[in-house]
Amino acid sequence: MAKEARELEQAFIASLEDETGADLADWMRIVEAAGMQKNNEIVKWLKSEKDFNHMQATMLAGIFLNGGEPVFHYPTLFRKIFAGKEKQRPLYDAIVANLQDSLPQILFIPTKTYVSIEEERVFGCAKINKTNIRVGLDLGDEPFGDYARKGVGLGAMPNITHMIELKDAAQIDERLAAYTRQAYERAHSA
Repeated sequence: MAKEARELEQAFIASLEDETGADLADWMRIVEAAGMQKNNEIVKWLKSEKDFNHMQATMLAGIFLNGGEPVFHYPTLFRKIFAGKEKQRPLYDAIVANLQDSLPQILFIPTKTYVSIEEERVFGCAKINKTNIRVGLDLGDEPFGDYARKGVGLGAMPNITHMIELKDAAQIDERLAAYTRQAYERAHSA
């Protein structure tokens, strides 16, 4: 899902000049000159005054309000996710290493509020908090327990049913990899 949004945004930026006669930098100046600072007013203006469709207007407004940078620029998204939570980065890196040992093809794609764990389909997420990282997984009807509890506060899609809350690297073990494989297989068996 997050991967698709990034690809749509990149295609939009790449075709912007051909479709409108102005490149991204030009559009940033045009929107800035219009003097608007709120998403909805920029979107409405782009649609009514510049003949953008809703998706195009929304993308351009998002880029403008993101300082002229693509909204789905992965390094920027990771920097924002870890802002004020930098001490969690080693734990996050250990989680990624553990999961990629078991499933090397999976992707960790940042969104505005969490990291999506996916490969063709989203089957998990990682929500970085100041004191822990919650790994959310789509485990369906798997019973909740002490390790894989009911997923709460993840900010992800409703199919994420369970979470594993990790506070230090010592908690990362085969159970995390096994539950992640189970979620991956569940998402990719359909």
